[in-house]
Amino acid sequence: MIEKNKKIELLESTATLFFPEDSQLKLKDPSTVEVSFSKEKYPVLGINLQCFDNPKLNNDSNIKKFLVDDEDIKFGFKKKEDTFYLDYEIKVEKEKLLIHKILFFLKPRTFRLIRFALTWPDSHNAKKIIEPILEKLPKIINNIKFNANRTKYDELASLKYNLSNARLVERNLWETIKLRVPLKWRIDLSKENNFANVYMDLKDSYSFLIERFFINLNKNNKNNDNNSDKLVESLIQEITKEVSIHNAKLKKSEENNYLFYFIASEKDVNDGSKTNNSKIWYRIKVLKDKIVIVSFVFELTSHIELENDLYLEKLNQIISSSEILV
Repeated sequence: MIEKNKKIELLESTATLFFPEDSQLKLKDPSTVEVSFSKEKYPVLGINLQCFDNPKLNNDSNIKKFLVDDEDIKFGFKKKEDTFYLDYEIKVEKEKLLIHKILFFLKPRTFRLIRFALTWPDSHNAKKIIEPILEKLPKIINNIKFNANRTKYDELASLKYNLSNARLVERNLWETIKLRVPLKWRIDLSKENNFANVYMDLKDSYSFLIERFFINLNKNNKNNDNNSDKLVESLIQEITKEVSIHNAKLKKSEENNYLFYFIASEKDVNDGSKTNNSKIWYRIKVLKDKIVIVSFVFELTSHIELENDLYLEKLNQIISSSEILV
């Protein structure tokens, strides 16, 4: 008799898992699934898949150290071809916790890590419920199928590593703002020299726009220094009055330096049913005779949220640490 199974694919078939037909599966997000084995839906087995790059995991010893949370715990460890298996069980207060880690090595430096976590009360009644589940786990784990080819999420793992470890160089634009950006990012200044496109990948698929502006102030107003907050608040109201924004934040540092940022949403001009989102930052400095403004616009073009988030994280670091020079 052929045993029927339920199948679930995590991170677009980066890993495929199989479960008994009577199990209940709930996909929390593309990388996480919760599994229950009865109608009561308790206890719940949590499973998460993570892709990452790590050139330092270059031998079995380093991989073993990476997988072990605590050297004092009693754990099981084995290797089968390019897959490593680690498991342990510990008691936390009045509950037991079972952890299984399955690490697949996709050479030369990419890894997929699946983590199983199961908790239950340390009681006689719970033992009757948990034992049948524990008997099923080895087969579920042994039947995991990892994609033999690189997937989009493996590429994103490499992107995350490269962004985190990129060599930064100082760029001074228009003698107005100083940035530290990855060496491989290409900056194209406009012929008019008032804006720049910064390309963040070799294919020029991802870029952001930098522009600078000046607003002259009334020289007869001697209270500009005292009213810098009001000037900036008025400026923000003006630049956002016809824009749908959310997640807006305003930060102020010393010497009347401000950072204002938000997500802007607008209807696509070619497709009214589509909404385009962009992250926009304004670096603002109030001087006695003018306001200096440098804007950054990054359109969230990827349909994969994680890809947008990786670039946003790097841009947040760069823009937050930038310096207006005037």
